[in-house]
Amino acid sequence: SMPVRPSLTMAEETWQGHKLNMKEFMQSKIFLVPFLVGLIAAIYGTVLFLLDQNWGRTFISSYVPETAVFNVFVTFASFMSAFRTAHALSRYADAAAYMHKVKACWFDSASTLIAFCRTSEAPRRDIENFEQTVVRLFSLLNALCLDGLQNRESMEKLESFRFEVLGVEDLDEDTQVQIFNSSYKVECVFQIIQQAVVDAMGSKVLSIAPPILSRSFTELGLGMLTYHEAKKIAEVPFPYAYHIFTMTMLICEFVYMPWMMAVFSQGPLSAFVFTFFAIFLFWFLNAVADSLDNPFKRTSRTLEASAIQHELNMHLEQMLDHAHDKTAYTLPSKVQQPKKSSHRSDESSMKRQSIFHWQAACVQKAETIRKKTGVNSA
Repeated sequence: SMPVRPSLTMAEETWQGHKLNMKEFMQSKIFLVPFLVGLIAAIYGTVLFLLDQNWGRTFISSYVPETAVFNVFVTFASFMSAFRTAHALSRYADAAAYMHKVKACWFDSASTLIAFCRTSEAPRRDIENFEQTVVRLFSLLNALCLDGLQNRESMEKLESFRFEVLGVEDLDEDTQVQIFNSSYKVECVFQIIQQAVVDAMGSKVLSIAPPILSRSFTELGLGMLTYHEAKKIAEVPFPYAYHIFTMTMLICEFVYMPWMMAVFSQGPLSAFVFTFFAIFLFWFLNAVADSLDNPFKRTSRTLEASAIQHELNMHLEQMLDHAHDKTAYTLPSKVQQPKKSSHRSDESSMKRQSIFHWQAACVQKAETIRKKTGVNSA
């Protein structure tokens, strides 16, 4: 028999995930291009230092400008790099906020629709069909939103995220064909959900008051609005003129920096090291900023869009599993009687408890129930 592989702890899984991400990062263009450029510049600077040393340390000084010019150039390049990095981080923060906000809007809308079915007097089969359809459509809608934000027209399909969808093949064939043939799939699924809600109102599956039901439409509209705001980041790139200017500055730094480092260094090793890190850092910051031009892409290695889709699916499945659970209530012995005094008392019979202790108590209760069930079943 094959030996059983011991299960990894959460810390070990996290560490292995970090090692895998680091390996992929070291093999990506974000790291390799700056590394190679820095290495070439370092060799170039070391050769200049050795040539200058053979010629009495007077060869380079007769060609390079004054130190003040170099300081101005480095200062200007630093400001340029800071601006580019700040712009990229701003796009990244906005992209992360939009992605989570879209997911929250879809879940809020689906949750209210499922909750409104509790008062329905329609046949149970119709209610369950509506709930199952809504969950599948919202899972598909979020996956299509995340897939559209990757802007896959400009990248290889193999470099894209893969999103899991809950039971999309269980939908009727006409709906699947309609979505597949649609040029704007996100908007198509969005319209299908709205039509399903309106039809459910007509069939009395949703018998809630229209002003209350409008909350679901509000959250749907907010989710669609947030999605189109996120598309602004995915489809509007960094201005081409600024990109050309940035590359021009980096090339000038690549040519100019080795000469100055050869002058200021005291040996070939210091000339190599200082030149390498000076070039590498500027080019690396620019490569990171370029990768964040569309943070939704998998190649940017920042936002885990597939994890967001998986989390929404888990939320939807949990919501569906507990859609028809009994309503929560307080134990009759713990219900407080209203106080006659209008002043709020500092002392209250309501128990205050840490959530940690509450979770521990829930674990003990679940263990007790499991043991009793096991004894009875035995």
